[in-house]
Amino acid sequence: MSSEITFEKQNKARMENYYLRNRRNIIYTSLEEIEDTDWFWCPSEIEKFDNLWNEGKPIKEMARELNRSEIAVFLQSLDRIYRGKIKPRDWRIW
Repeated sequence: MSSEITFEKQNKARMENYYLRNRRNIIYTSLEEIEDTDWFWCPSEIEKFDNLWNEGKPIKEMARELNRSEIAVFLQSLDRIYRGKIKPRDWRIW
């Protein structure tokens, strides 16, 4: 019985050591402060976005035409590139 208790204590100590060593006291949330970004797009907006992108329009112009912030358009471009829906540019997109 004492060997079971010892084994249980050792496991508990290992778990506590792991969680204490890897515990995060401060958690940073990316893009949390961006107030003017709308994260939701309807299919017609996405289609218009893709067309503007494929025409080579700069993000500033796309933002005006889509009535979105430049940051929202930029983030949408990253999402569309990641999903393979549009081709990346040479990153002179502004």
